[in-house]
Amino acid sequence: MTKRTIALLSVFCIAVLTLFFMSQTSLASKLMTNASIKPHHYSKHEEKMLAVTNVDYKSNIIAYDVKSPNSAKEAYVKATYYENGKAKQPLFSGGLTISKEFDLFVITYRIDDDNQKVMFNVGNPDTNLGIEADKHQKMNGYSFTGLEKNQTVKMDKTYPVAALFGDDGSGARVAPLSTDDGEVIKELISSNPYVYLFTVEFK
Repeated sequence: MTKRTIALLSVFCIAVLTLFFMSQTSLASKLMTNASIKPHHYSKHEEKMLAVTNVDYKSNIIAYDVKSPNSAKEAYVKATYYENGKAKQPLFSGGLTISKEFDLFVITYRIDDDNQKVMFNVGNPDTNLGIEADKHQKMNGYSFTGLEKNQTVKMDKTYPVAALFGDDGSGARVAPLSTDDGEVIKELISSNPYVYLFTVEFK
């Protein structure tokens, strides 16, 4: 085998390896961008069904279409209550099993002023969880916020997905949540006296 032939084979092998690694990188990139959480847009049929339930789905329900990372086995959900900027108590933490049906994630809330309670419901096609929390007597002016745009997600990273917040007459301040802007969460917690924050982590 001549030196010229060996050189040509070397160049060919390098070219093949380069193409292989480029394709793997491209595939990995596609897999990462496919993992996402985005606000669920209701169909006309869904809106009609929700209308007869007397539920204010535009204010009391946050629903997401979810594409989990390929290797994820569970969506670990955590809810924490903050008062005057400090975490007071974890309301809930637990894993929702990821299956082929795990393509929708919903969080709802209801205020019971008579008993000073806040009731949350966390659900997907496989699981439905009820969470009850105490409500501060001075808390009023409730608002429910979540993600407004499609957000890319990765494994083993905590993402905010919903927050119920209220004030004591001073006025509430918040911006839509973002999975890659931690300052928004800090602002939400520090600017509002009462915050119930929900996060999700894919494991």
